[in-house]
Amino acid sequence: MKKFKTQADLDYACRQLAAQDAQLAHVYETYGAPPMRQQPTGFEGLVRILIAQQVSTAAASAIQKRVDDKLPTMTPENWLALDDDALAACGVSRPKRRYLAGLATAVLEGQLQFARLHRADNAAAHEMLTALLGIGPWTADCYLLFNLLRADCFPAGDLALQEGYRMLYRKNTRPDAAQLTKLAEDWSPFRGAAARLLWVYYGQQRQKV
Repeated sequence: MKKFKTQADLDYACRQLAAQDAQLAHVYETYGAPPMRQQPTGFEGLVRILIAQQVSTAAASAIQKRVDDKLPTMTPENWLALDDDALAACGVSRPKRRYLAGLATAVLEGQLQFARLHRADNAAAHEMLTALLGIGPWTADCYLLFNLLRADCFPAGDLALQEGYRMLYRKNTRPDAAQLTKLAEDWSPFRGAAARLLWVYYGQQRQKV
């Protein structure tokens, strides 16, 4: 399993992609290599991704800050000890509170073992994560990409990636998750770098609107 252990690893992957794909080369030459954006691993990392699901970046940051203020040490035990009303006051939705309580319980009961998860290959790790209630393909892909820094993971269900692809490759419609998964095969074994470049491009285009 390839990993982006350093920024230099990510830079190398971007150069490899630029050599084979003119559109990605344009992004790389215009904006440079994207940052690593490494996130915490383990329970805290999954909590942060789940909180960010289906809300804006600004909303996710605000909710996460309130949660962090209530829970400076993010462990499954501490999470389950936190009053449900307190989490609701932080802005964590009822479904997410249920998913996160289930995640904490799964960790404590050994259903999810992070040491085993982190040793597993991408497919096996993805399967372990999506077996849990509330963790879908996007969450699993993001954890592998940003928390474990796996080089060949690609969250094809991400709307920003889909729209970034549509804009960069000048398509009339954006691809769905299945279509983008197929298209991204050309970028293996550095699909994680391609995702970062597409996010950079999408973000830059949004700023122009």
